[in-house]
Amino acid sequence: MASLSYHNKRVLVVDDQRPFLILLRGIMNNLGAQSVVVVQNGESAIAACRHEKFDIIISDLHLGSDKKNGYQLLEELRIRKLIRPTTVYIMVSADSDRPMVLGSIEKQPDDYLIKPFSQAQLHNRIAKAHHKRLTLRHVYEKAMNGDNDGAIAACRALISDNKKYSRACAAVLIDLLWREQRYAEALNLLESLSQSKALPWVTIALARTHLLMNDTKKAMYFARKICMQRLFMVDGLDLLAQAHMQSESLEEALDSIQKALAMAPYSLTRQFLGCEIARLAGDYEMAKNCCQAILEQSKKSVHRSVLHLCNYVRSILDAAEKAEDKRQKNKFQQEAMLVLQRNRNDELLTRTKEAFDYGVYEDLVGARINFIDGKLIEAKRLLNETQYQLRKKFDHYPMTLAPDSIDLMCDLGEYEELGDLLEQLKDSDIQLDTNLKYLIDKTEDRTNKVKQQYNKHNRDGLKKYSQGQYQAAYDAFIAAQELAPMNTGVALNLLQCLLKLQEKAAKPDLTLLAKCRQTFRMLDGMRLSDSHQAKFNSIRDDVKHYLERT
Repeated sequence: MASLSYHNKRVLVVDDQRPFLILLRGIMNNLGAQSVVVVQNGESAIAACRHEKFDIIISDLHLGSDKKNGYQLLEELRIRKLIRPTTVYIMVSADSDRPMVLGSIEKQPDDYLIKPFSQAQLHNRIAKAHHKRLTLRHVYEKAMNGDNDGAIAACRALISDNKKYSRACAAVLIDLLWREQRYAEALNLLESLSQSKALPWVTIALARTHLLMNDTKKAMYFARKICMQRLFMVDGLDLLAQAHMQSESLEEALDSIQKALAMAPYSLTRQFLGCEIARLAGDYEMAKNCCQAILEQSKKSVHRSVLHLCNYVRSILDAAEKAEDKRQKNKFQQEAMLVLQRNRNDELLTRTKEAFDYGVYEDLVGARINFIDGKLIEAKRLLNETQYQLRKKFDHYPMTLAPDSIDLMCDLGEYEELGDLLEQLKDSDIQLDTNLKYLIDKTEDRTNKVKQQYNKHNRDGLKKYSQGQYQAAYDAFIAAQELAPMNTGVALNLLQCLLKLQEKAAKPDLTLLAKCRQTFRMLDGMRLSDSHQAKFNSIRDDVKHYLERT
C-alpha cells in the first residue's frame, strides 16, 4: 500500500447521499484524517473552498438533480483558483454510463473510482495522486500563475531528473507548449516519445499538434489510429472532425462530430465544435440542438451566462430563416417564443450579475421574427425602440444584448450603428466563444460585401445634393437604399432630396410622390437617434405639407 500520512491533511467530501457521505467521512477518519468537512452539493463545496484550502477533495459525480455535478465543481474550483496546485481531486460514482464517465474524465480529475470500492483502493489512489502532485508542484504553481515559460523549464528539469513521473511531465509540457504556440517543439518531443512506446495520449497529442500546424493529412492519419481504440475513440472523432473541417470536407466533419456527440455529449467544447461544423455544413437544426445542449450544460457551471440563452434562441431563428417551407419556418418561430416564455423566470436570469433586460430582449426577438416574415417596418420600429430603451436604462451598452442588436442592424442595413456596436463587442471583456465569433464573422462578411458600395452611393448623393444636382443625388440615394432598404440615414437624405425635386417640378410627379409617402411612413412615429430625430424634425413639416397638398 502506498504511504501517505493523513494526520495534517484537510479533506473535503462532497456527496448528495448522506449515508455515503458518512461512510466516506468514516473511511477518511480511519485513515488518520482529523479534519474532514462534509457537504451535500456543489455550491456548499465552493463556499467551503472559499473558507479554507483543502489538500484532498473526494466528490461524487452526481450531486442532485438540477444541481452542479462533480466535474462542473472541479472546473469551477480550478478556474476560480479555489484549490491549490497540490490539491488531489478524486471523482467517485456508481454511474458507469459511458457518456457520463467520458464527460468526467475530460475534466481530468486526479482519479475516477466506481462505487463500491474499499478503503485500501481509495487510499492507494489518493496516495499516488498526492505524490504525483507534490513532484510536479512547481510546474503546476507556475502554470496556475500564468508563468508558462517557467512551467516549461520546470517540466524539462523534472523530465531529466525524475524518471518515475517523466511521462506525466511530458504530457503537461506538451500542453504548455501548445499554449505558447511552440508547436514545432511539441512535435519533436512527441515524435521522440512515440519511438519508445505507442501510448494513446501521445498519438492523440500528435494528431492535435499536426492540426495546430495545419497539417490536416497527418492529423487525420493519427486521428484514425485513435479511432481504432475504443477507449479513446471519442478523442479521435473530435480530431478527425476538426481535420475534415480544416480541409473543408464538411460532410465527413459532420459525420465525425455527430458520432462523437452520440458517444460523449456532456462536453461544452464538443458541443461548440458541433455548432461550428453544423453551420458550415448548412445543418441549422443540428446547430440549434448543440446550442440548446450548451445552454443546459452551462447553467450550473462556471460558464453560466445569459449569452448562451441568446445564442440558443438566435440559432432557432437562424433555422427558421433557412427553412425551406412556411410550415417549418412557423414551427421554429413558435419554438423560439416558447423558449422565451419558459426562461422568463429561470434562475439563470434571476441570479445573473450580467447587464440584461428581458423585456428588451423579447422585443429584439420579435423584431427578428418580423424581419424573417418580411415585415421590415415593424422590425425596424421594434429595433429602434429597443435601442432607445437601452440608452435610457443603462449607462453603458449591455454587451449581452449587443449580438442580437448587431444581427438585426445587419439585416436592416443600419451600417453606421452596426459598425460602432460591433467594435464595442469585440473590445469588450465578454468571452467570444465560437457562437459569437460566428455571428461577428457572418456580420462582417455580409456588411463588407455591400457597405462599400452603399457608402459610395450615399457619398455621391450627398456630393451631388450639395452641388444642386438633385436628380443625380436622388438616383444615388435610390441606389444606396436598394442596398440598405431600412437605413435611416439614407431615408432622411432621400426625403430632403425629394423636397428639392418637387420645388423645381412644374407639376407633381406621381412616382416621386409615392416614394416620398413610402419613405415618410417608414420614419414617422419611429424612435430615432438624437441626430436623426433633429434632421427629421427639420424637414417633417415641409414633407407633410407636400404630401397633403398633392
